[in-house]
Amino acid sequence: MASTYDFTFTRGSEFEIRLQLKNENGSVINLSGYNTRGSLKHRYSDAGTLLDLSPTIISGSNGSLYSSGYIDIKMLASQTSGLPIVQGVYDVEIYSGTYAQKPVKGFINILPEVTN
Repeated sequence: MASTYDFTFTRGSEFEIRLQLKNENGSVINLSGYNTRGSLKHRYSDAGTLLDLSPTIISGSNGSLYSSGYIDIKMLASQTSGLPIVQGVYDVEIYSGTYAQKPVKGFINILPEVTN
């Protein structure tokens, strides 16, 4: 079962968040040996994506933080400036070999700029 985190940011602004991935029992997922990927879409049914979220596993020195379950998602202002004003959907997947799991998903609200 995926955890749900919803985000809101303003188009044309930088956005950064650190998530802690947990399994269905609420235990932190040890990310040692995993890779991540994630996408933002307007709707679940869309074939294309609005943005590749490029989630990054926080490993620490010599992998000391893999067991923390932390991943970072960072979007630069140049990446968010062309996004539509929508409530989009996203998920983050961890994978290793043929195994894949989506431990986090949610909505992303993209607000318009007032000052640009």
